[in-house]
Amino acid sequence: MALIKDEAVKGGITNPYSIAAILSIVSKESKFIPQSENLNYSAKRLQEVFNLPSSRANQLAGKPKETGDAIYGGRYGNAKNEGYKYRGRGFNQLTFKSNYADFGKRINEDIVSNPDKVNDPKTAAKVLIEFNKQGINSLKNSGKLSAYNSTGINDFKNAEDATLAFYHVTAGTGNSVAYVKGLKSQDKLGGMTNALKRVGDLYTYVKTTVTTTVKNKPGRTGVILGLLGIAIYVLIKTVKKAKP
Repeated sequence: MALIKDEAVKGGITNPYSIAAILSIVSKESKFIPQSENLNYSAKRLQEVFNLPSSRANQLAGKPKETGDAIYGGRYGNAKNEGYKYRGRGFNQLTFKSNYADFGKRINEDIVSNPDKVNDPKTAAKVLIEFNKQGINSLKNSGKLSAYNSTGINDFKNAEDATLAFYHVTAGTGNSVAYVKGLKSQDKLGGMTNALKRVGDLYTYVKTTVTTTVKNKPGRTGVILGLLGIAIYVLIKTVKKAKP
């Protein structure tokens, strides 16, 4: 958790509600362990997660490679046989070749030729934070962020609004606000329920450390005052030396 928190602050996210929300969603996505998506599903689970018809689910049950290619192949930059290769990885289960290419450029790492690199904790944290920053910007630009009573990533005023907004990012910014908020009452997979249950404790963990970190960062005013003090000291020394 500390790695993600520190990367968030480094990336300009200083709102404790935002960081706690990110952590709560990571807790249900990967349990804080960067990992590849497990696509070895039963037929029943394939129907629940991917809404497949029973006949197709029975064909893919117990076949991870075939499942990945069937579900993700031919979409968002993936060739038809690349769905499994670019399945979910990392803290937030980054998926699709186009996303690997995009966020690889954003963090200046090649994760297209080596997608398993997203499971390295440091790389995973960078991808996670950049993904959420871009996602919140997307919600803002589409006019959806205001539904969570926020104007930006550092403007959340309570844990629930923050969790709903970052859950929206993870679920896909193209989804409607109504869909995301509806998961509070109709959550058959349990992801929203778990995130909301955990965010309170995570906020308690985050708020003190983030506040301390931000306070310890030299602000613009502090820098100016520091430079002014140096200038006064130099001036006094110069005057003293100039006296006969």
